[in-house]
Amino acid sequence: MGIKQLNGGYVPAEDRILLRVSTDEGQEFRFWLTRPVTARLLAANRTLAARAVATKFPPQVAQTVHEFEQQAVAQQTKLDDSFQPGSSFPLGEAPVLVVKLGITPFEHGISVDLGTANGSNVNLRFAHHLAQQVGVLLDRLQTDAKWLIAPAGVPVAAPTDTTPATKTRLH
Repeated sequence: MGIKQLNGGYVPAEDRILLRVSTDEGQEFRFWLTRPVTARLLAANRTLAARAVATKFPPQVAQTVHEFEQQAVAQQTKLDDSFQPGSSFPLGEAPVLVVKLGITPFEHGISVDLGTANGSNVNLRFAHHLAQQVGVLLDRLQTDAKWLIAPAGVPVAAPTDTTPATKTRLH
C-alpha cells in the first residue's frame, strides 16, 4: 500500500485530530487521533529522526544538524494542497479511533501500526522525509488544538489565548 496523500484537521467537538490517508490504490483510511496518541507519535517521530542524524554525525554536530533539518522540512512541507479522497474505504467511511500505537524504525524510515477500537490494525510505512512531514502536520494540528505537546526537554508555556479552537483543515 503506497501512501498517496495525508490530510488532517482538528475537530473541536471531538477534541481529536481527524487523520485521512489515501493510497495509490484509491483507498482511504480515516482515523481519530487523541491527544495521548498524537503525543506518542510525535515523540517517537522526533526521537527516531534525531537517532538517524546521530548515526551520521558526531554528537556535538548532530543536534545542530537535526534542528536545521527539522526547520528545513517545516519550511518545505506544503499543507495547503487540496486532498484527493479515495474511492473505497476498507475501514468504513466513519473515522475509527486509534487506541494502540506501535512504531518501529526501518532502514529508511518508520513503520507505524495503528490499532483501532474496532480491532483493526493498519500499518503505515513512512520514508524518513515523509515521516518528518507527517510530524510537521501533526505538530501544526496539535498547536491548533492547543494541546501543548512540546518536544522532549522543552518546557510547556501556559496558553495565552483562551478562545476555543476552530475546525482547521490542513492538506
